[in-house]
Amino acid sequence: MKEVDLKIKRGEMTAILGRTGAGKSTLIYSLGGIIPNYIKGDFTGDVVVEGLNTKDHGLYEIAQHVGVIMDDPEAHIVSFTVWEDTAFGPCNLGLPAEEIYDRIDFALKATRLDEMRTRNPYNLSGGEKQGLAIAGVLSMRPSILALDEPTSMLDPLGRERVRTVLKDLKERYGMTFIISDYDANRIIGVADRLVILDKGEVTLDGRCRDILQDVETLEGVGVHLPEVTKLAAQLRTDGFWDGELPVTVEETASTMKKRLRQMSLLRPAEVGNHASSGETMVKIRNLHHVFSGDVHALRGIDLDIYSGEYIALIGQNGSGKTTLAKHIGGLLKPTNKDAEIAVAGLDLRNARMRDIASRVGYIFQIPEHQMFCATVGEELRFGLKNLGIPEEEADRRAKNVAAKLELTGLENELLPSLNRGRRFRVVLGSVIAMNPEVVVVDEPTTGQDWKDSVYVCKFLEELRAGGKTIIMITHEMDLVASFATRVIALHQGSVLLDGAPKEVFSKTDELEKTWVQPPDIFRLSMALADYGIPPNVLTTDEMRAEIAKLRGRGWS
Repeated sequence: MKEVDLKIKRGEMTAILGRTGAGKSTLIYSLGGIIPNYIKGDFTGDVVVEGLNTKDHGLYEIAQHVGVIMDDPEAHIVSFTVWEDTAFGPCNLGLPAEEIYDRIDFALKATRLDEMRTRNPYNLSGGEKQGLAIAGVLSMRPSILALDEPTSMLDPLGRERVRTVLKDLKERYGMTFIISDYDANRIIGVADRLVILDKGEVTLDGRCRDILQDVETLEGVGVHLPEVTKLAAQLRTDGFWDGELPVTVEETASTMKKRLRQMSLLRPAEVGNHASSGETMVKIRNLHHVFSGDVHALRGIDLDIYSGEYIALIGQNGSGKTTLAKHIGGLLKPTNKDAEIAVAGLDLRNARMRDIASRVGYIFQIPEHQMFCATVGEELRFGLKNLGIPEEEADRRAKNVAAKLELTGLENELLPSLNRGRRFRVVLGSVIAMNPEVVVVDEPTTGQDWKDSVYVCKFLEELRAGGKTIIMITHEMDLVASFATRVIALHQGSVLLDGAPKEVFSKTDELEKTWVQPPDIFRLSMALADYGIPPNVLTTDEMRAEIAKLRGRGWS
């Protein structure tokens, strides 16, 4: 951070946006007194929260005023049931039992965890853990909540629930919120004010809608803008858009309908059935998985995944995505004896992990969960060493993958010193170095800004073009629209939809069951279907091209 001066009003909801490394987390931790009370460093200046200078008051005292939710939800887990974890904070405040119970019930219902109160937190999905972290802080009822990317692991339903909870707390209790993120989409309709950070400095500060008009600056500092805002900015360059840029699909559709002539040029959606090609790489038959407590995570999955596909596994938290992916990676075994699961001809039910690792590379949602070494170079060679690859060949592969992932020169860096985006690349590199035929990536956007997320997806696309099969779990439908060749939507442990992105996104009624919303541009194209736009456009580039076609026919 560099000479940051901010005043946040009581009851205001302020969003701090910027790329990875911009200083968002540092600012959040400073507001909560974690810096300088717990995390030490060269700290100058003052942070005063409700009259308390964080340099002069301990964390216990500050925590009664400011609740900090960190970007790693597991850092919040302290107990062995969801209920106990939520109770931890208010119990330490010495509140009466009745008040504690009321707070726990409120927090669990607000975060959609009420029916999971007896579950072990460590058995929850990543999104559910993030919800639990929010519940644990909500139960303390601080007057200020400082949230570091609080919805990055949540499904659309979870995100909307959090948005609703935050707005409700603001209106009912006058709470103050400071929320960090890189994605403007997540704070539209919630934040009153945007503060844009870049390299530790405030570059923009103002009303949400006003700040979002400066597309060039925002994209330059790594903020992910709404796709409709980017589209309108591009159309303005093309001479097709005038006035203020929109921030929602509804605004965009309303303005575009006025610009498009009232004539019937509706063309049928070019939606075809998913056509598979190549050999069967993953074969799954009648796959069930039941966790302890009779949690039926998978219910008779039947799937064939083919060589060279780029699969997107989508669905709400708890739908079975990660459980299915872990079976493909050999990390879980079926709980029913008549299940079949094979990768590249290898029966995973009884295979050795060494043999599975040579065929399937699995990248966890939280990269720290699969780091075993001290330095970048050692980590890149770790898997190769375990496979018995000769040292000279291991060094060659590690050097090659470091170059591909822009890690050259960092080989001697300590892993904890890297930001999460770089740590993710190191883990990805250590897996890719083993040259697996199938690469499974669980939420490649977690802890990364949009630029890094797109970088990872492009890298995976290069691997696919080279013959690898990619399986990606994600809640980011813009990435699905841009990269996936096939979408598999899970719901309550079963396959609900399976097909090409345009085919799956067009089935809006069924897709609603998963609480996954099609990409904004796809929704916009459906709203403009009576105005000459095909109702299955996926990306801004496609939409821009369709409008250019209409203008070329005499549309102005």
